[in-house]
Amino acid sequence: MIRELEEAEVSSVIFMRDYLQFFFEGDRGSGMLTAYVMPQLFVTGQRVDSTVPGYRDSLCSFINRKVKRSELEEWKIKLVFDNDDRLEIPLQEADSMGMEAAMLRFDNEILIW
Repeated sequence: MIRELEEAEVSSVIFMRDYLQFFFEGDRGSGMLTAYVMPQLFVTGQRVDSTVPGYRDSLCSFINRKVKRSELEEWKIKLVFDNDDRLEIPLQEADSMGMEAAMLRFDNEILIW
């Protein structure tokens, strides 16, 4: 189901107290990716994590970008955008604490990691 995000555009990023939500719109439908752990970002070749000033601005830079490639690797969700910036949600961190790392809701389907 993660492949459904390919060619979808990020329409908004919502900041909640302890998680983030990314909304996607595309020809295949619409989706929402909730990250319960803070994603790592790679923007214009620079690694940006939640401890770096400008992290929120970097997250907002994904708005209006299309997902070029989506991958589920063993310990992370990886979205590569049309400008080659990428967003990675580490799954191992949450797993070691016994909690969920992310949830993808696409149309009527839900996938939890």
